[in-house]
Formats: sequence, structure tokens, C-alpha cells
Amino acid sequence: MSQQDKARDQEAAQWFARMRGPGALTHRAAFDAWRADAANRRAYEAIERQFDEAGVLAQSRRPDVRRRTRRTRDLAPVYKITGALAACVIAAAVLSLVVWRGGQAEMRYATGLGQIRAVKLADGSSMVLDTDSAATAVTRGGRQVVRLDHGRARIVAAGALRIEADGAQLDGQGATLDLALAPQGGLAVTVLSGQPRLSGAAARLLPASAALPTGREVLFGPKLSSVNIRPASKVEAQWPSGLRTFDQTPLSAVAAIANRYNSRKIRLADPAVGALRVSGAFRVTGADELANGLAAAFGLTVLKAPNGDLILSRAAA
Repeated sequence: MSQQDKARDQEAAQWFARMRGPGALTHRAAFDAWRADAANRRAYEAIERQFDEAGVLAQSRRPDVRRRTRRTRDLAPVYKITGALAACVIAAAVLSLVVWRGGQAEMRYATGLGQIRAVKLADGSSMVLDTDSAATAVTRGGRQVVRLDHGRARIVAAGALRIEADGAQLDGQGATLDLALAPQGGLAVTVLSGQPRLSGAAARLLPASAALPTGREVLFGPKLSSVNIRPASKVEAQWPSGLRTFDQTPLSAVAAIANRYNSRKIRLADPAVGALRVSGAFRVTGADELANGLAAAFGLTVLKAPNGDLILSRAAA
């Protein structure tokens, strides 16, 4: 990609966020003039598609958000903070290895810190790996099997994909779902669509029905020791895009999400800063941009610690 294309993509991302801020109407004329250029329009539409395909808008509780994204001329103020940065799914160089085990080829995928990668499986299923995650795909008994080994993944199952993680086994049945392994053990499964069903030892934990509920997060304890069901997080459902849309979320929680993706961490000078409420769309895969955006929104100061971390503090009076 040329420097000109990179600059255009960045500009498109900035317009994407700006037209969802409270000043959208005041920017309308300038936005229409910028978008009149065919190359600019294509870059903007690519941002829209990536944002939509990542499942971000499907999880919004505002039904008009999706309509406004597809009809940019009808945009109206939706989010409260300006300066939010839109993002594409990150397609970074990610480790992919083929390992032969027992006469079968295993395809292993892994992402590094800050990387998010989409991959296609042999049976037509697709998978998005979150930052610092790993998964293994293999054909077993004529059936595609994918196992989450570490981190988090979104899987769009084609047909009867078998999914494994932390001892749990699921039959995909054409479903879309998120799986996340806890560092201390345990598995969280959130079904976005379809009806994947538990099989094996995990099925005994849901005796009423082996089908997982849509729109709920099912938490399995380490080694399938327990099960708990709770409402799924709309914020976390947006992770494949690298973008999060927050609604009155404590700044401390925003920083915690961003710190999973960046080696340079965002720190808070005092609890009062962490208690500030954030509303808006922000890219969490860039610590510097996010820290500067939050600082501008709340009148904070960004200081650099000796180790490179970014410290948000109240500006001196």
C-alpha cells in the first residue's frame, strides 16, 4: 500500500468517527465534498463494510445506528465524544504453522500483542483470532475441527464444524460464536447467531437443553467444574473490529480493555480519573491515539512514564 493510500485510509477512519460525533451536522458539507472524490468514497465504504462485518453494528442497542452507517447522508449525532478513531480489522503478519501429528496435518494459528487476524478454515468456516491468541485446525474423521488453545476467537461455522476449548466440545451447526479462555482456567462462550450444541462432558452442565442460548455469555469453570449464564457484553462483542463503542463506561474499564492490545499501557493517575464516564467509539489497538483522544475529551494531561506507559491525569489548575 502506498503512502497516499495509507493517508487516505486514515482520513477515512477519521471521517467515519467524526460523522458519528455530536458535531456531525456541522461537518456535513465538508464531508460531502471530501466524499465526492471516488477514491475517498471507496476508502470510506471499505471502513463501513469492515465495521459492519465485524459484528459491531449488530450488537448496538440503538436500532438507528445501522441505518445511519449505510446512509451516510442521513447521519445525525449519536455518540458524545468527538475525536474517536474508527478502525479496520487488523491484518498483521501472524504465525501460521503446519504440524504433522499422527499422520494428520494440523494448522496452527497465533497472533501477537495488538494483532487481530481473520483466517479461513478448510471447510469454509472462518475464524477471527484476537490479540495474543492461538488456535489449531485439523480434519478428523472427515470433519473439520478447530480448537482454541489460548486467548479468544470468533468462529463462523460452516455446516457441522466441531469446536473444542478447555475440554468443552460444541457442534457449530452453522452458528457464529465467541470463545474466550480465561488465564486462570475456564471458558466463556457467547452465541451471536445459530444454535450450536454442547456435546461430550459439557452437555451434562445444561440438562434442560444442550443448545447454548443466543445473546448470553455461558461461563464454564476450569475443567468444566461449573456453569453460569449471564447477559453478554455489547462492548466486548465489538472486539473483531479493534473498535469499541462505549456508553457511560468508566474510563478505568476502557483503559483495561486497551491494555490487552498494547505493550505501552494506559495508566490512571488517581481513582477519580478512572471514574470518568466514556461514551463514544474508540480504537483500542493504538495506545497513543486512544490516550490523546481521552485526554482531549476530558481535559486531561498525558504524561509518559519512564517505561513508556501513558499516564492520564487531571491538568494542573
